[in-house]
Amino acid sequence: MTGSQLKRMWIVVIGLGFASMIIIGRLVAFQVVQGAHWKELGKQVQRINVVAKPDRGIIYDRNGAVLAGNSADYQIGVSPALITQAEEMATALAPILQKQRYELLALMQADTPYVLLAGRVSPEVAEAIRALPYDGIQIDPLPRRIYPQGELLCHVLGYVDFGGIGGAGLEGYYQTELAGEAASDVRSISPLTPQRSVIAREGADLVLTIDRTVQYAVEQHLQRAISEYGAQSGTIIVMDPRTGAIIAMANYPCYSPYEFYEAPENLLVNPAVSKQYEPGSVMKLVTMAAALDSGTVTPQSTYNDTGIIEIGGHRTFNWDRSGPGVTDMTTLLARSLNVGAATIASWMGPETYYTYLERFGFGRPTGIDLMAEAAGTLHLPGSEFWTESFIATNAYGQGIAVTPLQMISSVSAIANGGRLMQPHVVQEIHSNDRIFRHEPTVGNQPISATTAQQLNAMAVTAVSREVNSAQVADYTVAGKTGTAEIPENGVYLSDATIGSFIGWLPADAPEIVVLVKLDRMTTSPWGSMTAAPTFAELAEELVVMLNVPPDSVRLQADVIEVRGN
Repeated sequence: MTGSQLKRMWIVVIGLGFASMIIIGRLVAFQVVQGAHWKELGKQVQRINVVAKPDRGIIYDRNGAVLAGNSADYQIGVSPALITQAEEMATALAPILQKQRYELLALMQADTPYVLLAGRVSPEVAEAIRALPYDGIQIDPLPRRIYPQGELLCHVLGYVDFGGIGGAGLEGYYQTELAGEAASDVRSISPLTPQRSVIAREGADLVLTIDRTVQYAVEQHLQRAISEYGAQSGTIIVMDPRTGAIIAMANYPCYSPYEFYEAPENLLVNPAVSKQYEPGSVMKLVTMAAALDSGTVTPQSTYNDTGIIEIGGHRTFNWDRSGPGVTDMTTLLARSLNVGAATIASWMGPETYYTYLERFGFGRPTGIDLMAEAAGTLHLPGSEFWTESFIATNAYGQGIAVTPLQMISSVSAIANGGRLMQPHVVQEIHSNDRIFRHEPTVGNQPISATTAQQLNAMAVTAVSREVNSAQVADYTVAGKTGTAEIPENGVYLSDATIGSFIGWLPADAPEIVVLVKLDRMTTSPWGSMTAAPTFAELAEELVVMLNVPPDSVRLQADVIEVRGN
C-alpha cells in the first residue's frame, strides 16, 4: 500500500469515525435528552379526536304530527388546485349561487388550498351544484332546524339559531333536553389498539298537549277577528281547566321560525307569556271571588251604587256613567260596574284583597314550560309604588299588569272548583327509550269549591243577561268581558283600548276555558262587541273538534247514570 493510499484510508476512517460520533450523539439527544418530548409528540401524531354529535329532538303535536324536525343546509367550497375548468365552472355556478361570475372566478383562481363560495345554501341549490360535471367542488352539510307546519305555533315552538341554540318558546326552554349531549374521545390510529365506542346522548323528543288541527282553527279565528275589528294584534289561549294543559296558544302577528333571522326582534317574543297588559273588567271575576271567599259578601249582598266612588283621591265612575242605586252582586258582575268592584274591594281592605290576588298567582310567573315568561306587575301595600287608590283601580283591572296566560290561569281556578292548575305545553318527554309524562299539578287553591260554584253561577248569569254575543247554541257559557284603557307615558290613551273575553263551557262541568284578547280595535272599543263574538264563533267550532257534548246530551247521560246507580 503506497503512502498516498494509506493517507486516503485514514481520512476515510477519521471521517467515518466523526460521522459515527455525530450520529451516536444525535441518537443520545433524541432518545435520552429529548426522549420524553418525542415520545409525547409521537402519541399526538398517532391519535385523533373523534366527536359524535347528536341529532336534535323532534317536537310532535299530541297526535304525532311533526312540528319541528331536522334537516340541513349546505356549505359550498372549492379547492383551486384541483380545478381545471375554472371559467366554465364559474359560468355554471353564477346563476345557481346568484353571484357574479367574475367574483366566483377570482375565488377559484386564488392561491389557497380551500376557498368558501357560499356559507349556507338550501338542499335544492346543493343538489343542483352536485349535478355539475366539475372537479374541485366541496359540499358540506350544516345542521338546520325545519318547521313543516310553516308559521303555525310560531311563538310556542320558538326557533333554533345556526349555532344550534334555541332562542324562544319550547326550543329555548327545553334547549338542554332537545340538544342532547355530544361525546368525544381521543383514540389511537393504530389498528392494534382496542377502540372504544363514542356514543352521543341523542336529543329528547317532545310531545305537546296541542293538536295542530285545533291550533290552526284558533289561528284562523284570530286572524279573522283582527281583520274584522281592525285590531293591531291579538292573542287567543285555549286551556283545559281540569289539568292546566294548553290546547292552543295563538298570537298575531306571527313569524316563520325557519326564517327567524328575517323577523323583527320584538316579533320573536311570545305575547301570551312575555308581554303585560292591563286586563280591565275581566279582573272583576277575581275581585268577586275574593269578596265571596273571604265572607265579605254573598251573591245576595247589595250596595248603593251612585255612579261614583272616591278612594285615595281617585274618583271611579261606571263605564256607562250610570248610577243604578241599590244593586246586588250578580247584577254588579253582569253589568260590569266599576263602582261596585271598587266598593267590595274597599270592604275587604288591602290586606285581605291583595292576599287573594297573590293566591291567584298575580305578580309572579305561572311556571309554564315556555321561555321568557314575565311575572306581571302587582304593587302591594307597603311598596313605594302602591297608593290607596290602587285598591279601587286594581279591582276593575287597571293599575295592575298581567300576561294573557296569568289571566286565563287565574280564571281557570274558578272554572275548576277553586283549584289553580300548573299550565303546561309538553305532555311527554321521550328520552333514551324512557317516557316522562306530565302529571296534572295543583299549584294553589285560592278559593273554596263552594265559592267557585257560587261565582260560576253568577258568571253564567252575566253572560246570559248582558253578553248575548258570547253565547253558544246548546251550551251554557260562563264568562266575563273586559275593556281596558292603554297606558302610555303615564297617561291613558283616549282613543285606544284592549278588548277581551274569558269564557268557559260547559259551565257546570267545564272542559275548556278560552281567552280572547284584541288590541287597539278600530270598529268598536268594547270587548263585548269584538272579543266576545270571536269567542262564540271559535267555541262553536271547538266543541265539535274536541268532542264536547252539548248540555242536553251530557245532562241526559248524567240522568241515565244516576238511574243506573
